[in-house]
Order: sequence, then structure tokens, then C-alpha cells
Amino acid sequence: MNVMNFFLYNCFLHFIFQLTYFYANDHFRKPISDFSHSDLVRAVILLMAVLSYFKLTGDLFGRFKEVSTKLKVVITILAFVVSAFMVGFLLAVYFEG
Repeated sequence: MNVMNFFLYNCFLHFIFQLTYFYANDHFRKPISDFSHSDLVRAVILLMAVLSYFKLTGDLFGRFKEVSTKLKVVITILAFVVSAFMVGFLLAVYFEG
């Protein structure tokens, strides 16, 4: 059960990170001099989300001590791939309709 919890939590974190990256890549393609106040607020929020991702991912590895480190690395890679497919599917559905 710990392995499944580790996978689901890791998958959720990667999913949020990938959506954040997609949003940032899509909305911040202009020069810094053209940024408005709301763009700076969005950038700070995205920065907080990314920093939270890295903090929570580090805490995740320390939290599940029963799972071996090799298995954690394999599960993390698998969760990243699964979340990439989920993000791709959701974005395809969103942009299709």
C-alpha cells in the first residue's frame, strides 16, 4: 500500500508541475519590459508552485522509508511518464472542444 501511495502522490505532484510548466510556457513569451502588474503576480504564484513542488518531492522521499530508494526512483520516473500522458490527454481534450 505504501508503494501505491508513493506512486499516486508522486503522480499528482508531477501532474501539477507539468500543468504549471505548460501555463508558464504559454503565457510568458513576451519581453520582460512588456509585463504588466498582473503578469508579475502570476509569475510569483508560478514560482511558489514550482518551489512547493521541489520541496514536497524532497519530503516525499523522506516520508516513505519502507520503500527502497531504487524502487522510489523507478516509481518517480514511471509517475512522471504517466502524468505526462494524463496532461497530454487533458490538454488535447481541452483544446479540441
